[in-house]
Amino acid sequence: MNKALLAKIMVIGDDSHFCYLMRRYVRESSHPLVFAYTHDNFVEMAQQTHPAAIVLEASLPGSASWLALKALKASPAVNYIPIILCSWEDEGVRGVENGADIYLRMPILFNDFLNALARVGIPVDLVD
Repeated sequence: MNKALLAKIMVIGDDSHFCYLMRRYVRESSHPLVFAYTHDNFVEMAQQTHPAAIVLEASLPGSASWLALKALKASPAVNYIPIILCSWEDEGVRGVENGADIYLRMPILFNDFLNALARVGIPVDLVD
């Protein structure tokens, strides 16, 4: 893939298994990775790094991940960035109502991840 077409993908999460899997998926999709935990200053990181999409782990209701979604959508500097919300729970409707562009139910397969990227307009090209 042409380096000019590479889009940064930001992953925000706390679960070590989710974070490992998403880091691996982003690397395999050939896009640069920006990573943050939900307790990091992820809004500022998004402003500085300009990711093309954010993959957000959604855990229990009222948790840091739901506050992260609200914070990202409340910031005019980053609220245009598409958010792919991922959860073990059936949170698709709630996620979209709170500003997520795409909802993926875990466990997430690599093809589901690639399809979500394509749906938000990010080209994918697998690393050899």
